[in-house]
Amino acid sequence: MANQTPNPLSNPERPRRFTAPAPTTALEQAPRGPGCPAKCLLATVACILLALTISASAWADISFDGPTRFIFEGDQKQLTVVIVNEGDEVALVQVTLGWGDGRDSAEPPMAISRPLLKIPAHGKASVDILYQGQGLPVDRESYFLLSVLEVPKQASAKNVIQIALKHNLKLLYRPKLPGTPLSAAESLRWTRATGAGSVPLKAHNDSPYYMTLTDIELQDGQGNACGAQTKHLMIAPFSTLDLSVPDCQEAVTTLTYSYIDDGNIAHPHPAPINAH
Repeated sequence: MANQTPNPLSNPERPRRFTAPAPTTALEQAPRGPGCPAKCLLATVACILLALTISASAWADISFDGPTRFIFEGDQKQLTVVIVNEGDEVALVQVTLGWGDGRDSAEPPMAISRPLLKIPAHGKASVDILYQGQGLPVDRESYFLLSVLEVPKQASAKNVIQIALKHNLKLLYRPKLPGTPLSAAESLRWTRATGAGSVPLKAHNDSPYYMTLTDIELQDGQGNACGAQTKHLMIAPFSTLDLSVPDCQEAVTTLTYSYIDDGNIAHPHPAPINAH
């Protein structure tokens, strides 16, 4: 059994872009001297940070017409992703595709039809992910990150900060496989290792599917929660993942977790914790 530990991926936040006066410039212009004590300078800094926060929340231009994760079925030749520009200005968008498990090996055997898109204000554009059917395993899912970056426009003034964040979206290539992701999630096995201090657990995924879990909570014999919840885990196919909850010192017997399906719907599930 292969032992893989992919990088956990939380739900990506919508990217925000903003421009604001550079803090150094504002600080240089802040009044100083006997009439302006240190707290005046601190107030200036606070105002700058507030302005940045307000500006950041005002920019949220790119969305995806609903989905935040994508499934590329094995019988498909291409997958179309729709990108929506909700802003009042034309958006220049760069689209890239990389391995989701953090590997630095060769480029994925997939291609992007239009890596650079110009989307009109309040308009839509589409990009196709292409695969010719060779280069990926046929006995398990493959995991990719689809990255979408809104390219910042050239600043119209000096001393201006420009920040552009990008969406990182899950894309799973799913060949024809036995069973279903939901039945695989319900069949996860959890075992407890011997050891002092924290409660080391192992999650065993014997299925060909990637499992995305949220709100993993340990419980003692009386059903009481033990330690803090683990908010997110992603377990690769045919792999084992270690889980430690340092603030739980009890003899736990069960746990609960929610499996996230293809539509981002959570399915709560209890499971026993076995000794081996």
